[in-house]
Amino acid sequence: MFQQQPVHYPSEIILELTNVCNLKCRYCHFHGGDGPVKRALDYMEERIWKKVLDEIASWTQPVTLATHGAGEPLLYGRLESVLRRTSEIPNVYAGFMTNAMRLDDQHIKMIMENNVKWLALSIDGVNPATHDYFRVNARLDRIEANVTKLIEARRRLGANIPNLQFNMVGYPEILDQVQPYLLKWLPHASQVTVATFRPIGSRHLWENRAPFKFQPCQLIEKQLVIGVNGEVGLCCEDIHLDVPLGNVLDQSILEIYNNSPKLLDYRKAHQEGKIDDLVLCGDCHAWASDKVMDRHSFTLGDMEIEETVTPAYRLYQKKTLL
Repeated sequence: MFQQQPVHYPSEIILELTNVCNLKCRYCHFHGGDGPVKRALDYMEERIWKKVLDEIASWTQPVTLATHGAGEPLLYGRLESVLRRTSEIPNVYAGFMTNAMRLDDQHIKMIMENNVKWLALSIDGVNPATHDYFRVNARLDRIEANVTKLIEARRRLGANIPNLQFNMVGYPEILDQVQPYLLKWLPHASQVTVATFRPIGSRHLWENRAPFKFQPCQLIEKQLVIGVNGEVGLCCEDIHLDVPLGNVLDQSILEIYNNSPKLLDYRKAHQEGKIDDLVLCGDCHAWASDKVMDRHSFTLGDMEIEETVTPAYRLYQKKTLL
């Protein structure tokens, strides 16, 4: 008797509402340096995100939805419509990453009124000189003022969302700012991460031999990336969509996720440990990005902090308040 294959669901979806950005960070893998952009800059058509969200609404499985990609979500003119729709879908944990330059009163009101569950704030340190050097066109004083207003709005409303996460890139020039960064933002956040610095185009997290035995990459087993034109990419490392899997205008998300020949080939190669010849994966260390290398606790100010070290980042979380 014919047995129907089980349907698998992605637990994370990145929905790139725009790949346009108001900054040109020096080491951004999409907009940085001399402009490694390989895709047309654009804003997602309404019919694309509506189709995606309507399909997700039909699922029973929970999914984390990120409405960012290679661009700044607060530049997207219909962001409020997107967030209003996501707030109506009970199985969606929605939020986005932002550089916070445009996080003004209107956007704060929009975030608070549309039940945005999480925000990831990209801020590189506490020194305006180094921050504004690396994040070209940014102004740290404006960003800090904007984020402070958001924190105050959340406190004023007695809300525990959006859950705030802060991230700085671990440029050698700003690693001495980690402690003041933690003192500034961790009291208001669920976590702070210091990401391993990678030059433009690099997906390497270590030199020479891998510190761990290879395992299949968890990204291609749980994540789906939908580009600004509906094209589906392999994972969040596929920033230029070098490994296209299909288009959500032509197929459903689940059809692509379960049946894309290229994605199935990539998963098989990962299971067999034969990734050297794969486009993207052949020189990528993301398969070990969450492998714990060290974990310890320390006290800073009135916070007891747990630090978790992986090849991709250092993660800081409050344990208990003293």
